[in-house]
Amino acid sequence: MAKHNKIEILVLDDEKHFTEELFEFFQNSGLVAYEANIVGKARKILSDHKIDLLILDVRLPGINGLDILKDVKIQYPTMEVIVVSAHGDMDTVIKAMRLGAFDYLRKPFRHIDIQIAIERTQKFLQLHRKIIQMEEKNSLISKSLEEKIDRQFIGVSPQILEVLEQAITAANYS
Repeated sequence: MAKHNKIEILVLDDEKHFTEELFEFFQNSGLVAYEANIVGKARKILSDHKIDLLILDVRLPGINGLDILKDVKIQYPTMEVIVVSAHGDMDTVIKAMRLGAFDYLRKPFRHIDIQIAIERTQKFLQLHRKIIQMEEKNSLISKSLEEKIDRQFIGVSPQILEVLEQAITAANYS
């Protein structure tokens, strides 16, 4: 797995052997990983760390994993979620994707399957971060342009000011 642009991963699954196996695989791959077998521990990890990716089992004791998915996407909108389940039917897959899951893997899966899913997620997160950076840069440029135009064109006719305002609006739109 690519060792640059490390992401932090949390595995939430009630099957202890599954979380331990994934945790070890991620550690050996140079990734920062955490494991939780109960929701309370997962919430603590989420509040203490900047988790980029949650690997979430659909069936957990006392709670539906899809409810957790819904809450996570509200509380941590930039976090991606890969849903896993040994009991996946098509309705569950569709619900998970509609709730914002990035991917869905059916257990048991091979290490290569989760590796590919994580690499896809990493690429998506990198692109998302670049878009945010570009939007911030565009906003700063637009603001700077507005300030320069305001200073340079004081007293200009209303028609010119209207054209300049349209140009600024177009710059902010793109």
